[in-house]
Amino acid sequence: MPNSDTASFDSFLAFFLDDDNLRAQGIRVVEPGPEDAQARRGSLYALVELMGESPVKSQALDDVQSILQQTYYTAGGAVSAILEQAIQNAHASLAALNRRSPTTDLRAGILCVAVVQNQLLIASAGPGLSLLATSNRLDQFPPDPSHFTNPIGGSTPPKITTFRHQMQDGDVLFLGESDWILVTNVKTLGGAVANTTRNNRFDVVDYLRQQSNQAQIPGLFVVFHKKRQTATSAASFPSGLPTSVSAPPPVHSLPAPAEEIPALGSPTPRRPEPETPRTVPPEQTVVLPQQTVEQIPRKPRITRRPVGRQISDALAGAAGWLQGMAGKILPERRGQPTPPVGDGWVGGEPEPAQENSRPIPAYEPPPPTRGNRARLFILLAILIPVLAFATVGILNLREGAVSQAEGVKLVDQAEAQFAKAEQALNLGDNAAARTALNDAQRYVNEAINLIGLTDRIRDLSQRIRTELQKLMNVRALYSLDFPLAEFPADASPHRVVVFDQDVYVLDIGRQMVEHFRTDPGRAFVEERSGAILQEGDVVEGVTVGRLVDIAWQPRIPGFADKASLLILDRNNNIFRYNRVDEATLVRLADAGQLQSIGQLETYNGRLYLADEQANQILRYVPAGLGYDEPPDKWFDPQVQANLAGMVALAIDSDIWMLMENGTVLRYSQGRQLPFSLDGSAGLTGRLADMALSNAPDGNIYLADGSQDRILVFDKSGNYIEQLQAAESDALRGLRGLYLDEVSGTLFILTQTSLYGHPLPE
Repeated sequence: MPNSDTASFDSFLAFFLDDDNLRAQGIRVVEPGPEDAQARRGSLYALVELMGESPVKSQALDDVQSILQQTYYTAGGAVSAILEQAIQNAHASLAALNRRSPTTDLRAGILCVAVVQNQLLIASAGPGLSLLATSNRLDQFPPDPSHFTNPIGGSTPPKITTFRHQMQDGDVLFLGESDWILVTNVKTLGGAVANTTRNNRFDVVDYLRQQSNQAQIPGLFVVFHKKRQTATSAASFPSGLPTSVSAPPPVHSLPAPAEEIPALGSPTPRRPEPETPRTVPPEQTVVLPQQTVEQIPRKPRITRRPVGRQISDALAGAAGWLQGMAGKILPERRGQPTPPVGDGWVGGEPEPAQENSRPIPAYEPPPPTRGNRARLFILLAILIPVLAFATVGILNLREGAVSQAEGVKLVDQAEAQFAKAEQALNLGDNAAARTALNDAQRYVNEAINLIGLTDRIRDLSQRIRTELQKLMNVRALYSLDFPLAEFPADASPHRVVVFDQDVYVLDIGRQMVEHFRTDPGRAFVEERSGAILQEGDVVEGVTVGRLVDIAWQPRIPGFADKASLLILDRNNNIFRYNRVDEATLVRLADAGQLQSIGQLETYNGRLYLADEQANQILRYVPAGLGYDEPPDKWFDPQVQANLAGMVALAIDSDIWMLMENGTVLRYSQGRQLPFSLDGSAGLTGRLADMALSNAPDGNIYLADGSQDRILVFDKSGNYIEQLQAAESDALRGLRGLYLDEVSGTLFILTQTSLYGHPLPE
């Protein structure tokens, strides 16, 4: 907690995750101390929600955070422009990383909060949630979750929105990843934020953890209170927001007390040396007495010194040397210069003159410089740029040498792992060989990010790939040259469902369900009908909410005379669509008891709803004109299921659930069965979807979006093979799968396209 007198408010923090949790790195708090030069620019609270998987994901997250911090404390201009520039720089860095590495497809949402004196400003792009509670209102930013669909790091420029607030005593700020609106509702979250104080903030954290079933989602509370007024010495330097950290402080729009303004001709007070801003890690969740918690010093998180900071320090040293030399040669100039006038935080108006100020004499230009003195000035004008370029060159060479050494070391480690894999293959230990080859590939990827693609790395990478393909039984998909359909840049396809020639795609980016009709051979699209239902439509008096899942309901004799598509929204409404009746509302008994339905599926005419908040699967049996009978709780009462983080749900005679941590759970008759996937395939990435064969001896297909591949297992969990694109990057951004066993077609959904490929035999 800073105690700088240059700030108007103290902050009291409470983190939702401990510092040893990897996801906690997504939140960075920078609160410079009073002795730091950066204190003039106040505090920075940054949340980065990084999505996707990559061997360098942790490094990419740290780079994005460092770029945000460095830009904010070094760039010049208005605060809103600086925050926007910081997000633009982070976007450029992440997009460049994705272009350099073919196995990397990272996207991010960013929330940057700047607190300067009594002003709070937020800039955001992509996913990320912030709530601000004041004495009389609660604000959500961004106000519309549609902003979540435009993450940074892609080919399109980020859409940046800003929010400004005049701070008051007792304001409460909440920052969290967008998953918070999935594990709880905004009403519960907003009520908790509105009732948070500096004394109960840790209790509110515990309460929200319980409400979210202990979900491991980054979050932060910041409670602001006005600082106690302290006496300021005459040597205090003016506070405000300079155009850059190294620039002279601006003139305030509000006059400082008379005793704080030095008289004309008095020596300028010495400014303390700049230090690296303290980066505050998340607090421990151990509840201590209030006075004890506030007195515990925070352990600073060590960050690398930015190159720009090193350059500015070197230039400052060179300028100091030149100034000292000039002081020995040139005669001393009497009098003090007039301080410059800059743009301050409150509009940059000049400071009003004090009534008791001495009259300032009229300005007289100095006589032109001649002789040796003029030649000295010319010499200094030449030396300063030369020294600056030399300093920058030395720093770049030093950093390049360090990166080169680290990259060579990584390549050496990769070659050692490859030799270890060859030895394991000679001994017939395929599992150990797979592990060693995956480690070798990881080292190679890290080396490429440091030193680029060299001949040595290219040769080693090809050898690793060849051995992995043999060992992992990789099969190429050769019919991905021409997609069935392509999607625009603002789309985010999420799920695909197929019946006969009708194909339905749920697009959570544009919040719509789109219909396609293929030819009988599934080779091309004959008809593209567009959106059949989208968020905001009104069906039988009910407004369609945010769409989350779709499933196919076959014809049910005596209940549903037509096969239809079922569509689920975040408000727990279910809509039925077919090409004859179009969209209708499905009536459910005890619909008011549903809490948070995230997945739906059908089997043998029954409807299954996964209530993630209640940790229960509800089974509806057709009755009356709809599902008029109350649902059955499918799980046995003794089963303690946890449905948080479910990615996909599939049903044959058993229920299968794919979780976001990459595990697959299997349940039968309400009880969990022992089941695990063979780990030899290297399940290190994020699995985006699951397709399941209905046959008892059929296969499980898993979409590995982080490595652009489809993993195939049998129903005992044994690894069979993996499917990859033959030579192109067609599977980049893999999102969804659907297995049409009637036609023998595997439908594949990516970020940009929809494919239909004959099922490999």
